[in-house]
Amino acid sequence: MTWLAWRQFRTQAIVGAACLAVILGALLFTWWQVRELAVSTGFTGCTGDACRLAASSFLEEIEESLASRVHLASAGATFGLPALVGAFWGAPTVARELETGTYRIAWTQTVSRRRWLLVKLSIGGLATALVAGVLSLALTSWAQPIDDARAILAQGSLVTPLVFPTRGVAPIGYAIFAFALGVTVGLMLRRTLAAVAVTLALVVATQIGAVELRPLIAEPVHRITTLTAEQFYSYGTHDDVVFQVGAWPSEADSWQLSSTVVTTPGGPEYHGPTDQEKCTPDCREWLGAQGLLQEERYVPAGNFWLAQWRELGILITLAAALSLISLWWIRRRPA
Repeated sequence: MTWLAWRQFRTQAIVGAACLAVILGALLFTWWQVRELAVSTGFTGCTGDACRLAASSFLEEIEESLASRVHLASAGATFGLPALVGAFWGAPTVARELETGTYRIAWTQTVSRRRWLLVKLSIGGLATALVAGVLSLALTSWAQPIDDARAILAQGSLVTPLVFPTRGVAPIGYAIFAFALGVTVGLMLRRTLAAVAVTLALVVATQIGAVELRPLIAEPVHRITTLTAEQFYSYGTHDDVVFQVGAWPSEADSWQLSSTVVTTPGGPEYHGPTDQEKCTPDCREWLGAQGLLQEERYVPAGNFWLAQWRELGILITLAAALSLISLWWIRRRPA
C-alpha cells in the first residue's frame, strides 16, 4: 500500500523537488555575494552608531544586485508554498481517486479505508514538512544579514506579517496544515477542480486571519513613554491644530500594532493647540517640551521564536484535527 501511494504521489514529489532545487541553487549561487557585500560595506563586525551607516550602505548595494531578486523570489515562494501544497498536493490526493473511481481497487482488497487514507496522509505530510523545512532553513540562513540590517534601520523585523511566515518553523506548520486541509476538502467535495479552488481560498483566508490572531500568542507589549524632541520624526499643523504627529518606535526592530501620541495615559490622541510662534520653522523642540506621551502596543523582536513555536503548535494541532475528521468521514461515506 505504501509503495502504491508513493507511486501515485511521485509526479507531485518530482515537481516539488525540482522547484525546490531551483530555489536552493539560486540561494547557494548568491550566498557569498550577500556575505561579501556585508564585509565590503563594513556591516559585518560593525559596532555602535557606525552600524546604521553600514547597514544603509549594505542594503543599497543589495538592492542593486542579483541577490535582491533572489530574495524576493525565495520569500514569495515560501509565502505561497502552503497554498500551492494544499491545492496541488493535498486536494487531488483523495479527490482524484474518488472522482475517477480508482479507490475501489484498494477498498476491495485487504486494505481498510482508514489505512488507505492514513498512508496517503503520512507520505504527503512527510514530503510537505521536508520541502517546507528545507526551504525555510535555507532562506532564514541566507537572509540573516539582510534581516539584521533592516532591523537596525527600523525598515523591517522578523515579527512583521510579511516576514514572519517565511522564516523559522512557521512555514512547516502552514504547509502541513494546508496539505491536511486539501485532503479533507477533496474527500468531502469529491471533485478535484472544486477541491483545488476551495482549498486555495481557505489557505489564503487562514494566512490573512493569522495576521490578526498572531498578537494573541506573541505576547505584545503595552508601553507608555515620555517623548523628547528627537523622538518626533514628523508632524503637521494647520491653524494651531496638530493633524498628524509621528514618533519613532521604542524598539526599532519590533512589529508596531498601534502608536498614539497622547497627553495622559489612555487619553485621546493629541491634536494641539500649538504655539505657532515657537513652532516656526520647526515644531519638534516645542512639542518635545510639552510632556507628551507615546502609547504603544507592539510585538518585540525577541518574541519571534516564542510566536514561531506557538504558531507551529497550533497549526500542527489543526492539521491533526483535520486528519482525524478525514479518517472519521471516510468510514461513513458509501463505497
